[in-house]
Amino acid sequence: MSLFGAHKVTGTSLDEVAGLIQNYFKGRGLDPHKQEIPGAEGCGWWLTEGSAKVYVFVQDSPAGPVLRITSPILNIPQNNQEAFSRRLLELNSNLASCHLATYENYVLVLTQRQTLGIVQEEVDSMVWNVAYVADLLDDKLAAEFGTTLYKA
Repeated sequence: MSLFGAHKVTGTSLDEVAGLIQNYFKGRGLDPHKQEIPGAEGCGWWLTEGSAKVYVFVQDSPAGPVLRITSPILNIPQNNQEAFSRRLLELNSNLASCHLATYENYVLVLTQRQTLGIVQEEVDSMVWNVAYVADLLDDKLAAEFGTTLYKA
């Protein structure tokens, strides 16, 4: 799976999960159709939480559809990479329901789960948690390590 890729998922599972995601957006007062990622064909949406941009995808996997929520928060700093990596690991030890990872030159907050049996409360919690952690950590880590925030 790529960072911003949304592979079309077929069947009612996509419709059900898309409905849960749309309900989340409606609950936040957002129009889910305006939040769709162009070209994602009903499999990807975005939202902004503070300074963080959050992406919500339904992706296909060999074991079935997966809900993946990710927020690229900042660029990996050019200096002090060992200290930076250690800090990310320390932060990961205190995070619940999401984690920090890297992709290319970016730090991400992300979570994912297979969609089988997923309910509205799980979708709401997953999106909110990633959005909250991303907005909480992006500015702090950028200031601490002298790097820049992710720009979409």
